[in-house]
Amino acid sequence: MTPRYPVPNAFPPLRAAHLAGKRAAGVQSVLAAGELVLASGRLVACDALMQPERSPFARAVAPGSYPVYLFVAKEGAAIGFAEVRVRDGALARFEMATLPGQDATTLGPRETFGYPVGTGLGCFADEVALARLRDADAARQQEPGYLGYFDAVVQAELAASGGAWVNHRPDRGAADNVVIFRSGDGDGNYPTWFGFDADDQLACVVTSFRCFKEPETAEDKQAKLAKAFAPLIAAVERDLGGVLRERGFTGPEATYKPKGNELKLVYTRDGLTFEVLSSTHANGALFTTQYRWARGRTTLDVGNEHRKAGVALGFKEGIAVGDNAFIHAAKLGAAYAAHWDALEQAVLGYLPIKRAR
Repeated sequence: MTPRYPVPNAFPPLRAAHLAGKRAAGVQSVLAAGELVLASGRLVACDALMQPERSPFARAVAPGSYPVYLFVAKEGAAIGFAEVRVRDGALARFEMATLPGQDATTLGPRETFGYPVGTGLGCFADEVALARLRDADAARQQEPGYLGYFDAVVQAELAASGGAWVNHRPDRGAADNVVIFRSGDGDGNYPTWFGFDADDQLACVVTSFRCFKEPETAEDKQAKLAKAFAPLIAAVERDLGGVLRERGFTGPEATYKPKGNELKLVYTRDGLTFEVLSSTHANGALFTTQYRWARGRTTLDVGNEHRKAGVALGFKEGIAVGDNAFIHAAKLGAAYAAHWDALEQAVLGYLPIKRAR
């Protein structure tokens, strides 16, 4: 089942290209940040310098060592994705990484869980390694003039490894480590997911720093169209909706077709429909709008009923271009309100009620 919350759809093609020895479009480089040692398998993603006490994810990872890769975006030259690679192979699905007590099913289409960053650095670490970091920090706090763990320890190590990441070992006598890296463009709140392969085996853990543009989902396209058409729908409702509902029509029912940037708005009564068919330019501006009546597959463009009833239409017949759609709605609404009986009879003359045999 597809989750309601967002998933990093931009990541799988970048990872697939890297696995194939290629560099995907939009990727400046992929940095190999060494092996992450998971002594207990209780993985933590956090800002280790701001929140080293953060809880591990509810889902554990098998103890072992795993490579960490950092995907740097061409635009801005910032790290966009940080991955713990558990196994190779194509990704089939994602699952939101949650802490104990968090429930991903409560998330909406634009909501994620994530960890806060206040130092411009994120990390992956086993909870054992972070405990060692806290101990090391506490011990150094006894030193005169101690300015903090970053200034005292991490800053020099980060610079020595190039400035983008550091494989930090809080206790030189232990194998476990904290892989620290730049968090995209800086501070923020960043989500992490578990990625699974076609056999539903854990393949990776990935954090997004929102530097790679996510491809538009079907829901995104629907929402964009709904926003673009909202002023027109509001105008039709204001000028025509009330008139139609007073005469027994229900609606409106809006249907969007992202492929053609199209809207179909329908009011219905006893098989007779009043329809608004509209489209937009790529930038969201109205392109064309048609008002018509229909029964089944038979349609009647507005204006025909006016001529038959002898009622002035008030505008040139045909498809409205651009913002003329609002003028058409206002004048149609006024005409139907003032001359409904005559116009209804004209419409029914063209589109009669089909009697059951």
